[in-house]
Amino acid sequence: MKITSLSLRFLTVCTLLLFVAGCAKTPTSGQSPMPPIQEQQSASSEQGKNSIPGDSALESEQDCRTAACPDARTIKESERGRASCFHLQPGGTVTITKASQPTRSAAKVTKKKGQKTTGKTVTATKKKVHQTTGRCQPQSLIYARCRTGIKTCRLGDTSPVQWFACAKKNKATTSIPTAGSVIVLDVNTRRGMPTGHPAYVEEVKANKDGTWMLRISHTNYDRKCHLDLDAKVLYHPKQMTATFQSGPWGPWAKDLKALGFILH
Repeated sequence: MKITSLSLRFLTVCTLLLFVAGCAKTPTSGQSPMPPIQEQQSASSEQGKNSIPGDSALESEQDCRTAACPDARTIKESERGRASCFHLQPGGTVTITKASQPTRSAAKVTKKKGQKTTGKTVTATKKKVHQTTGRCQPQSLIYARCRTGIKTCRLGDTSPVQWFACAKKNKATTSIPTAGSVIVLDVNTRRGMPTGHPAYVEEVKANKDGTWMLRISHTNYDRKCHLDLDAKVLYHPKQMTATFQSGPWGPWAKDLKALGFILH
């Protein structure tokens, strides 16, 4: 009987000890363990805090796989400091005096003692002429390079179409507009663009019909190196055309052929 009583006491003590140990591991209220799903959500939220914010919808529209797209900070810095890229420098002029080509008067026939003589008079005039000794600055391509900071594809006196062709070989072009890129218009001799024309893209906005509204800035649009800021341009990616809706080109620049966009 004593052995049985001791055994019961021993079992009772062990049971109490196990119960106490189990309660010690049980979390108190307000400190319940996080389920695995919540842990994953917490981890993803922490990653989101450390990631660079961006518009995933816009990034999916932009083809940046073959070239580095400028981030939002770079674009903002470019727009904030855009005045630093424009300092109008008209081409120098000199005044020279030119003599016109001598002109011959009509022959005069006189008679002197039965002989014919012909008299000729030569006249020459002088006039002052103003000549331009250099191009105004900044030209459109120089301005676009300054805004983007793109230093590649310098082929001497590179034209806009040459710049685009070189950038295309380097896989740095796209047909989808991107803020911070350069749109290059194709050659248009009828409109006085024998080498094309570049413009800096300040902002892009997708329309529901598949077109894009661009806000662009460009210089030398009037062959006098003046600056046109924030012109609105409607871009059709399927037709690859650009139509100016504001700015000095607004009245006439319709459906201009576009080669695409140069990326940084």
